Amino acid sequence: MSLSKKKIPAFDFNKSLHNDALFEFTKLEESYNPYDASHPHRHNYFEVLFFNNAGGSHEIDFQSYPIEKNAIHFVSPGQVHLLRRDPKVTGYVLSFTDDFFLDRSSSSTFIETLPFFISPSSAPIVRLEDAEIVNEIIDIIKRIQKEYSSDQPDKIQVIASWMSLFLIFCKRLYLNKVPSGEKQAVKSETTRKFRKLVEEKFTENKSVSEYAVLLNITPGHLNDTMQKELGKTASELIHERIILEAKRLLYHSEKSIKEIAAVLNYDDPSYFTKFFKANTDLTPEQFRKSIREKYH
Repeated sequence: MSLSKKKIPAFDFNKSLHNDALFEFTKLEESYNPYDASHPHRHNYFEVLFFNNAGGSHEIDFQSYPIEKNAIHFVSPGQVHLLRRDPKVTGYVLSFTDDFFLDRSSSSTFIETLPFFISPSSAPIVRLEDAEIVNEIIDIIKRIQKEYSSDQPDKIQVIASWMSLFLIFCKRLYLNKVPSGEKQAVKSETTRKFRKLVEEKFTENKSVSEYAVLLNITPGHLNDTMQKELGKTASELIHERIILEAKRLLYHSEKSIKEIAAVLNYDDPSYFTKFFKANTDLTPEQFRKSIREKYH
């Protein structure tokens, strides 16, 4: 498949959805028709997709998930995704920014407590199997939809409250399904701040010591905390984020290896190639070829 040489499309919330409230409710079939979603893209906002029925697949950062009845998929800012749904599949899309919860019923750290948004190693999927739970979740979605369509005073505060409740219910369901070893959400302030810093600075800061300075702790303490709470060293987490971005660029753009190395702030493309192979067992060229053959 020949891909455009342009960057992966990245959609800004207000520019894409024309909404100043930092929240938008749409029907799946209107927001994602089978033609709109034929190109991979990413957003600077969160997206929650609820599917009423099954058919098709949803690719999120190189993992393909089947679209199943009564399933909820979560897409975080920056994630590259591609929805290939059957035209018969209907549902709902709830889009919002992190700021949507600021100064309202939830604090700015609320999103960071939700494992389907903060854990890159777990499937960002919740499957509803119990009929009673399905009805409860759909009832909340319908209430959000009704409020969204209304002109009632304080409607944004009401929507934020219903959204908080909806996401907390999803969190409970999610944690009940994942293996016990993966249930740890972010526990400490150090871990939360480190993950946020890595997301913001992975192209410029690549060593544990640089992040330790920003956090005002020792590299050893940072590594020990990550190992204890996330099961990986700080260095492994930094490398994972760099590799993920490299994979996104290799798959969804026509940039050369040299250009991708430059985007990730590697002055020496050969060093970047060695780093990529050490972490994936493939050269960048081999990964690009294999992933495109797999998905196209």
